[in-house]
Amino acid sequence: MEINQLFGGGNAPKKDEGDALSFSVRNVGYFDDLSSRPLLYGLEKGLVPHDFTLRKETPLRCAEKLLQGELEMALVPSVEYAKSKGSWKIIPDVCIASQGAAQAPALFFNREMRTIARVAVDPLDPTAEMLLKIVLREKYELEPEVLPMSANLPEMLARADAALISGERALEWQEEFPAFIDLGEEWADLTGLPFVHAFWAGHELSLTETEVKAVRQSLAIGKENIDKICREFAVSHARQEQVYKSFLGENRYFDFGPKEKEGLTEFFHYAFYLGFIEHIPDLHFFENEEKKS
Repeated sequence: MEINQLFGGGNAPKKDEGDALSFSVRNVGYFDDLSSRPLLYGLEKGLVPHDFTLRKETPLRCAEKLLQGELEMALVPSVEYAKSKGSWKIIPDVCIASQGAAQAPALFFNREMRTIARVAVDPLDPTAEMLLKIVLREKYELEPEVLPMSANLPEMLARADAALISGERALEWQEEFPAFIDLGEEWADLTGLPFVHAFWAGHELSLTETEVKAVRQSLAIGKENIDKICREFAVSHARQEQVYKSFLGENRYFDFGPKEKEGLTEFFHYAFYLGFIEHIPDLHFFENEEKKS
């Protein structure tokens, strides 16, 4: 069952033809981690009118399906925007970002950092992997072998010298495995800039102004319900509610402003000059009608 069926978001009544709040059905991809839940809150709970069909995917599959035209909009890992060949636009003002300490992604290690030769990486988060490669190359002069593995930290560290864990899964291992570096902190030390982990992107002609506004309204409602989001999340996850509240309140924020654009562009510059992406993309946004008025 799709998540919009559970919460009723896909059943918002249509208005009469010509009404500004009319919608056409849109296939929208999202990945379900703690950082993304404030962005999705209003859409999932049916608190914002929409006819989106919300489809749960991995971060990488969100980008792949958007590129293939199976989705009209998706929450995408930042690095995947560079692979879109200019066919996507970004929803303005909305992203998942961190400044300084991020807690996740984190690189856990079982030997001295500068002797790391093999890193186990969950391939489902390409932005975290790209950030890791940049940090290791630029700060530690390392180019270790990358071993793709599912995100089970003990198994990863049994086969490699270090392991990359993303999202709230990193929080769940940090007490038991205290030998790690915070890649958000490493990025801030390297550049002094925020790091943009993910954002909403869509095909240029696929979304109306009203639909773009609905996505932004969903985040506004999510920000007002951080405590509730964390309380619900803690029920089915390993850490206490306060850990997740601290993470969302102190280690993540969601505004896509000038400094975040600068940080994202700097990320693309590093990725390009180190040979990880083919070009440095310009950032193209859907028009923000509220700011125009």
